[in-house]
Amino acid sequence: MSKGFQDLLKKVYECDRKTVAVAVAEDEPVLEAVQAAKEKGIADAILVGDEAKIKEIAASMNMDLAGFEIINEPDHVQAALTAVKLVHDGKADMYMKGLIDTKNFLKSVLDKEVGLRTGRALSHVCVFEIKGIDRLLFLSDVAFMTYP
Repeated sequence: MSKGFQDLLKKVYECDRKTVAVAVAEDEPVLEAVQAAKEKGIADAILVGDEAKIKEIAASMNMDLAGFEIINEPDHVQAALTAVKLVHDGKADMYMKGLIDTKNFLKSVLDKEVGLRTGRALSHVCVFEIKGIDRLLFLSDVAFMTYP
């Protein structure tokens, strides 16, 4: 059992490096996250969204985009479909929500043509590290499963 994020990261380092496809990547916290993952050797990212805005935000935070693939798709719905298709087609391992509303993000996940439908239940997990608690807390099914 992982006692904290550092324990969890140790386990992640034992895994192969992954590729994450980001839907609507023109967001500073999203770019910070993919930059940190790349620097730690955990994951590479394919950034899907408005290329000019992605580059503008990256420049404002002194982020070097060398080594990041960028797919220019300014339309949010199309950017989500493009990013999820990368995972569907095996070109990326994970799908990440960028600056897109949850409704359209989930619609792309459930898209019959390019989505990630498996015929099984869809869920998510949030992981929390809280001072004073000696382990990580995992919270799931707070929005997707109305009748768990």
